[in-house]
Amino acid sequence: MSISRDDWIDAAWNILGEAGVEGIRIEQLARQLEVTKGSFYWHFKNRQGLVDTMIERWLGMREEDRPTASENPSERLWQVIERGITRGTRGQAAALRLWAQRNPEVEEKIVIADSARRQFFVDQFKALGHDEEAAEIRAEVYMSVISAEFLHSGSRDETDRLAMARRKHGMLTR
Repeated sequence: MSISRDDWIDAAWNILGEAGVEGIRIEQLARQLEVTKGSFYWHFKNRQGLVDTMIERWLGMREEDRPTASENPSERLWQVIERGITRGTRGQAAALRLWAQRNPEVEEKIVIADSARRQFFVDQFKALGHDEEAAEIRAEVYMSVISAEFLHSGSRDETDRLAMARRKHGMLTR
């Protein structure tokens, strides 16, 4: 059975959402994929290479980096949180953020990505008519809502999660 690099990443991604970075074990993944550990080392130099790939996957999922047809700044903001809920992740972002607290290289990648996200949010809130200070504060709160959404509501069904997020979004974009 031939296992691709993406098969390893997908299997690790699922474990990341369930058990965090610490739960990712090459032997466990190999058993799950029914291959030898040698297959892993064909695709990755080491475990860190796999984890780095997952970080890049997560950062590549960010909605604010995608073009949007909407001219409405409120809708551009909503698309970010809506996509975060509907893309089917299950705790991977929280696991990576927790891991970054102990790993400076990962933290640096997330800080850079969060800085770009924050500026996108500031720009949208300014377009909604808020002054610089209010836009910055709202951007920070919006980022916190997004970061905490899964921890707060992840066990609920998607419809409930979207409804709860929409109420928070409505309050912040007024």
